[in-house]
Amino acid sequence: MLCKKCKKRIPDGSVFCNFCGKKQSTTKSKHRKRAHGTGTIRKDTRYKSPYIAIAPASSHGAGRVYIGSYPDLKSAQEALDDFIKHGRPELYGATLEDIYKMWSDIHYKRIKNPAVWISMWKRMAPIHSVRMTDIRAAHFQPFVNEATSKSSAAKLKSLALMLCRFALENDIVDKNYAEFVRIPKFDKTKKVIFTKDQINKLWQHTDDERIQIILSMIYMGFRLGEIITLTPENIHLEEGYVIGGIKTEAGTDRIIPFPASIPEIRDFFRQWISKTPNGSPLFPVAEGKFRHQYFYQPLSELGMINGRVKPGTGKIWIFPDKNHLTPHSTRHTFASLSASAGMRPENLQKIIGHADYATTADIYIHKDISELIGEMSKLRK
Repeated sequence: MLCKKCKKRIPDGSVFCNFCGKKQSTTKSKHRKRAHGTGTIRKDTRYKSPYIAIAPASSHGAGRVYIGSYPDLKSAQEALDDFIKHGRPELYGATLEDIYKMWSDIHYKRIKNPAVWISMWKRMAPIHSVRMTDIRAAHFQPFVNEATSKSSAAKLKSLALMLCRFALENDIVDKNYAEFVRIPKFDKTKKVIFTKDQINKLWQHTDDERIQIILSMIYMGFRLGEIITLTPENIHLEEGYVIGGIKTEAGTDRIIPFPASIPEIRDFFRQWISKTPNGSPLFPVAEGKFRHQYFYQPLSELGMINGRVKPGTGKIWIFPDKNHLTPHSTRHTFASLSASAGMRPENLQKIIGHADYATTADIYIHKDISELIGEMSKLRK
């Protein structure tokens, strides 16, 4: 045989030329080209997972489908063959909104208050129509960056994680990109509580139902979402407690005693029950409306917060200062009043329903209703 380069005769089958060193043969492709109509696998070394699988148009009837990128050729081939074999165009072409609808139909039946997730979903409106297989961490990150608190940023990421996990479980995507979303650093906001003078001022206006609600939250530690979901069936006036709570395992369906030394609180509930049909919430309004109408507006009228009307609405009260009283301030106030009154920490945690209630206390300290009621009797006006 002749050398490819110098054309000198060299032994047949030589790999290299004995004279110029030129390699005589090339390595054959390790894999055969895919047959027509069975999709494409292309390699792009710019990416960590360079093997990109694309299904053929004939397999779904609506253009070529990007299936995903894979670290090796075998994984890409398996994904492409699996797609063609099972044919899942309705899932592979699903948008983020399609995934949300499927996920929420299942998830919302398992939780008591889906309002927070509905709110987070609305914030993602600009990407609702993006195809799930095209979604990356960069799609979610702007919404997390725009969050005004660490809590809302964490909820946005949690929703993204759950949606991507649902898509992963149904073989729509091969990676949960929401795991790479980063929660930005937030400055700790000052925990504002009601002062003694402010509480005294509230007691001077108990003819206002809105003030009654705020005082009940202060002296019983309700979250906003908890008090608006209470029904007459949750309230046991004669026994002296309310069964309520949402959000965490420690906080759900917990016993919240009435403060025995402040009978007015129980009287407020007695009035609300008298005009509420069984099975109906005491305050049948949306959380956002309740927040502004029953909390911010009356406090603004009493001069406790610097409220102002949002231009063009005449209804919504907004506050430029972050360090102002919020509905959650009532829980912080309740905790402060209870600690000052000498309530034992493990009992306070049980009543307020903190998710981080100590495992030891939860397992070895068993509190009956009478003891919790006794602790609440320590509270004073």
